[in-house]
This record gives sequence, C-alpha cells and structure tokens, in this order.
Amino acid sequence: MDKLSEIKADIKRGRLRLSSINWLITELESQREINKEIKQKSRYKNYMEMAKENLALEEALKRTRSQRDYYKRKFESVGAAK
Repeated sequence: MDKLSEIKADIKRGRLRLSSINWLITELESQREINKEIKQKSRYKNYMEMAKENLALEEALKRTRSQRDYYKRKFESVGAAK
C-alpha cells in the first residue's frame, strides 16, 4: 500500500499520525514547485511564440516595403523616360 492509501485509511479510522501530516505537507510543497515550473515554462513558451510571430511579421513588412519601393522606382523611371 502506498503512502497516500495509508493516510486515507488512517483518516477513515479517525486518526492521523504526525509523520503522515509532515509527508502530506512536503508532498504539497513539491507539487506547488512543479506547478510553478510548468507555469513558467508555458509563459516563456507563449512569449517565444509571440516573439517569433512578431519577427516573421516584421520581416514580411520589410519585404513588402522593399517591393513597393522597387516598383515605385521602376514606375518613376518609366514615367520620367516618357
């Protein structure tokens, strides 16, 4: 029987040992730390995804502006040649 099952059985019998309470608190604290790490990783991941998306949008904007300027110069040179 694992520790949690033992504690549940003790609770049903109406008694709880100090060592069991200590184990529960320790386990709860470790689970909180694990949850905190998972949240930090997901926040970082979301931030990185947004940063990558923003970078891709900026690069697309630069290409679009470059194309616009290229065709604008071509149009102006054709207009000036007439």
